[in-house]
Amino acid sequence: MDFWIFVALVFGPLIVLQFAMQIVLVLPSTDVLAANAPGDAAASRKMLESQMKGMASAAYASIGIVLIGALLLLSATARRLHDRGRAGWWALILPLGLFATGLGQARRTAEAVERMPALMEKMQRQPGNPASMIDWMTQANASAHGPDWPAIVAGLLLVWLAIELGRAGTDGPNRFGPAPG
Repeated sequence: MDFWIFVALVFGPLIVLQFAMQIVLVLPSTDVLAANAPGDAAASRKMLESQMKGMASAAYASIGIVLIGALLLLSATARRLHDRGRAGWWALILPLGLFATGLGQARRTAEAVERMPALMEKMQRQPGNPASMIDWMTQANASAHGPDWPAIVAGLLLVWLAIELGRAGTDGPNRFGPAPG
């Protein structure tokens, strides 16, 4: 039970911090919003480029926040794994898995930023159709490299770790010492 309280106290504030940071970095500034007149393609392009750059910055900053949380939880996870009779080295799945998934997200965001100028030109040639906005957003977020296998494998390992941490500890002492009191 102490492990899950620790998780809530560490990740709760980190999630709030990450959410606030993404709002600040992704929402366009008021001067960009004020310059965005309806039908002004140049201003719309500037606003969208600003948002995409903010998304890339937010993705990289998110990696830092996730790593901070992972490092704080590393020792608590090792202790919980010892309670389960497992070696504490399995706790390394946590920071490595979160890093792999965060890096994959940052790579996909950077790819979307690179594709944005070509998509903006296409949008300017075909203005006015709101349904096509979904198609353009899909094209901006589509990965050119296919599935992100390191992130998929890391995600599966994280699921295994979560299941392992949720199971009851061993009864009595194990090879790592007495049961936590």
